Amino acid sequence: MTQTSLRRDLLARLLTLLVTFSALASAVAYQLGMRFSDDAYDQWLQDSARSVSQLIQVRDGRIHVDLPPSALRAMIWDAYDQVYFRIDDNGEMLAGQTDLRIGRRLSNEAVYFFDHYVDGHPVRAVQINRRDLIPGHIVTITMAETLHKRQRLANRMLSTVFVLSVLLGLLTMLFVRDAVTKGLRPLLSLADAVRSRSGDNIARLPDAGMAEELRVFTSAINDLLDRLNLALQAQRRFVADAAHQLRTPLAALKMELEHAVREPDPDQRAVALAELRRGIARVARLSNQLLTLARAEPGALASAQFQTLDVFAVVYQAAQTMLSRAMDQGADLGFVSESHEPLWIRGDALLIEELVRNLLDNALNYAGPQARIDVQVEREGHHAVICIEDNGPGVSPEELGHLGERFRRLPGSPAGGSGLGLAIVAEIVQAHDGQWHIENAHPHGLRVLIKLPLIQT
Repeated sequence: MTQTSLRRDLLARLLTLLVTFSALASAVAYQLGMRFSDDAYDQWLQDSARSVSQLIQVRDGRIHVDLPPSALRAMIWDAYDQVYFRIDDNGEMLAGQTDLRIGRRLSNEAVYFFDHYVDGHPVRAVQINRRDLIPGHIVTITMAETLHKRQRLANRMLSTVFVLSVLLGLLTMLFVRDAVTKGLRPLLSLADAVRSRSGDNIARLPDAGMAEELRVFTSAINDLLDRLNLALQAQRRFVADAAHQLRTPLAALKMELEHAVREPDPDQRAVALAELRRGIARVARLSNQLLTLARAEPGALASAQFQTLDVFAVVYQAAQTMLSRAMDQGADLGFVSESHEPLWIRGDALLIEELVRNLLDNALNYAGPQARIDVQVEREGHHAVICIEDNGPGVSPEELGHLGERFRRLPGSPAGGSGLGLAIVAEIVQAHDGQWHIENAHPHGLRVLIKLPLIQT
């Protein structure tokens, strides 16, 4: 893949724009200069024609032109161009040069400029009409000159504008190059700062005093670093939790296995193997709980992976999976709902099911035999509310505030628990931008309320 350079790309774009605008500016300046110079030369022609018109006199009812030879030579002398003039009375030439055969070009306008050719050479000409000398007579004064001075001035103006444009372009490019280099310097400094960091340093990048455009870039990087930090913290917590919780059960399993291997009595060996089986089941459940907790950690689950799901259907499905266990314990597990309308949320169906199973597992463990457990899903404003309530003994006020802490187990808890059930619930609710609340039910029992935001469908 061809590598590109932001600096070269910026300079190339700016150079293209500079050349384009310089060419346009030069063309505009040249056209304006030519217009002003044409206006000046045209004014000179008009003034010369008016000077000639002052030589016209009326004597004895006839028009005369007093033009000495010296005045004629002075009038037509020019260092660069050939100057022509003639005076006509109703089309009859009174004075001037016969080379200038133009004729009267207008009848109403007093002054008229036009381009013409004399002996095959292009000329710029002006005609002035006088009607104030003799009634019924139109005296036409025509002045013309070739275009050498105008072309000479145009070439000089064009070369001057071109040289100035090139010099200005070079100076501008130097300044632009310096400006681009200085403008990219903070980006290079930022890259050096990131490159010099150690692999475990994921602290946010400082953006104080940084340009607004770079602050957008650092903000995106900081958002990524925050997510990486959450994922790293989740990984560290999982490793710490796994090391803390699995070390003792695995050591106990090892001892039970060695005991079963050394036991010569078949009956005692069967008892040891049964204990080993129960220990393996406890370790398997603890491992599953740890994996679920790690999956629900902030940063481990991206909200972009969520799908639109009906929370009513998901909760009902999760409750169905716990029905067989409830019947085995003699518990009455009921699903209550005011309506069966879909309640749509954005979430992970497996995690929501795990949330419900953990709450029902706690209720079955702590509510006691013959317990009644109600599961209810309803709409409350812009939230779907999941309520799981049992008629067990409830929790003391001192312990109520500690529910949801990792590895926190209530006094008198049945064996085999990990203390992670409500911690998993808390993480899943947080991952779904929801809220949860635990309270003692009246007159006794425990009630857990889960609120998850609905989406517009």
